[in-house]
Amino acid sequence: MRKSNVKPRIKSVLQMVLIALLGCFCIVFAVLYIETFNNGFWFDYSIPVTAIIVSIISTVTILTIVFFAKSKGFVYKLFFITIILIFLTTTSLYFLKLYGFLDKIDSVGKFREYINSFGSYAVILFILIQFLQVVILPIPSFITVGAGVLLFGPLKGAFFSCVGIILGSILAYYVGKFFGIKVVEWLVGVDNLKKWLKFINGKDKIVLTFMFLFPFFPDDVLCFVAGITTISPIFFVVMIIITRIITIFISSYSLNNSIIPYNTWWGVLLWLIFFILTAAFTIFIYKKGDKIERFLTRKKKSMKN
Repeated sequence: MRKSNVKPRIKSVLQMVLIALLGCFCIVFAVLYIETFNNGFWFDYSIPVTAIIVSIISTVTILTIVFFAKSKGFVYKLFFITIILIFLTTTSLYFLKLYGFLDKIDSVGKFREYINSFGSYAVILFILIQFLQVVILPIPSFITVGAGVLLFGPLKGAFFSCVGIILGSILAYYVGKFFGIKVVEWLVGVDNLKKWLKFINGKDKIVLTFMFLFPFFPDDVLCFVAGITTISPIFFVVMIIITRIITIFISSYSLNNSIIPYNTWWGVLLWLIFFILTAAFTIFIYKKGDKIERFLTRKKKSMKN
């Protein structure tokens, strides 16, 4: 019995070491990124900003290890995904700044003029990319939406993104609806499909709706999964149009720094509060989603009667 418990314990220790290392790398690259600035907000407030960022990353890392040790599956995965996103963000920002790419964003006007010189073909190409991003291309939507903001501005970029992503989402749903579980397994993977079907079991409508609203979930994969759930085509189309419009326009204007500025201390604080509230609400929906689903179903039946 003792020998049989050795491997799981070693695996758990290695997992916690990995989480700690990720947290350390996040802190290192965040500090290195801040130190690349010679003027502006990040330079003037480098000490308090560094202290805040290090505290946040350290807290997230410690909570991830704690939830892992206590076998809090969903909460642990949520925090683990958060650390990975922080790691990807900090490393990307540092290297993009280091090699001067971020400094070239100031001349994005010329780049936009060059793309716009292709006329309507540039718009059609962008919509096609957004469509394929949902169905085929393994590109995160925030990257393509951000590209749309740079190319066409927040309003037009969001509109063109909505057209491509909504059409791709509806196609993905009908792929699951008509071709069934075997095709969806092939497209998203057997383990992925089992995980998400178990996650939304008994609470399809309410949980999936909030999944599409919040940034923690693979919404493109969930479009395929939705096709093999009890969600009707009408509900999915209406839901996907509303949620995609909300998330894409918020993302576009956020990336354009038009909603809450991320180059001020209070802007960073507001984004942090928004992130924490979103995470808390996501956990609440996961825990109480089945009860909310049953409540809404009863209300709908009583209204019909």
